[in-house]
Amino acid sequence: MEYSIGQRSHQGGRDYNEDRTAIFERDDAILLVVADGLGGHEGGEVASQCFIDTMGDSFKQATRSQLEKADSFLTLSINFAHHAIHRRAKSMGLPVESPKTTCVVCLIYKDVAHWAHSGDSRLYLIRDRKARYITEDHISKKSGRKSNAPINRCVGGLEAPRPEVGEPRQLSDGDILFLASDGAWACFDPEDLAEYVDPQHPSLGLDSLLQTLENRNKPPSDNLSVVIMYWGVKQLDNPALNDFEEPDTIQLLSQSIEAANKASAESAEKETFDIKDLDSAINEIESFITELDDQL
Repeated sequence: MEYSIGQRSHQGGRDYNEDRTAIFERDDAILLVVADGLGGHEGGEVASQCFIDTMGDSFKQATRSQLEKADSFLTLSINFAHHAIHRRAKSMGLPVESPKTTCVVCLIYKDVAHWAHSGDSRLYLIRDRKARYITEDHISKKSGRKSNAPINRCVGGLEAPRPEVGEPRQLSDGDILFLASDGAWACFDPEDLAEYVDPQHPSLGLDSLLQTLENRNKPPSDNLSVVIMYWGVKQLDNPALNDFEEPDTIQLLSQSIEAANKASAESAEKETFDIKDLDSAINEIESFITELDDQL
């Protein structure tokens, strides 16, 4: 596989950044993730970080046969992340219904892209500088209201995430996968990529792109986060770039949150996700739902 990838997250005009992004790579597969913690709900950054953590763990532990069943892998992993957010909220003393996040994830396996999303984080498949496919936002459209419609799906909270899985797409050389939170896609045009982003070194142009998109947004701009992949483009080694380090956009939570997690972990039984047995994982989720309902 030849590809180049990059990721960036900007705070925009908000007081803090509740977005999280991640790129996970294996010899045989790649997972791209964007999570946008819901503002106005306590623990948005907790939900988005937990989603990133859980998806990464699931991907790293998955067998090849499970990745081949990409639809099942994405659906199960997103639903498991949903309940992992509940557990993390309880461990931190947060209302279990509060931490929520939208998400969009893309699994590339054997040159085929599979994706799923819940909420209004988007995936674009761009070919020949035009968007050939865009995920459909999960929003509640109200009569006479053209913007700022509330989302009707998310990960975390009391309702199931109901992720929508897209049709798998065979990738062709030159294809671009662009995953973005709503702050980044609000004023995005695929033509922007040709102006700001170098396909061989996409990370170097993403800061300029996000600043441009922020300037276009109605102030104060929401958080802006993107993950981008150029398929069939080799990430060239360039000695002139040796001093460049891409910041880790899987952002750490505050020290107080880390301390709360640590304290809780010491007193709680360790919970792990064994993705090697999909049926067992489903049973675990169902049991947790029953337990959670009894507690609520």
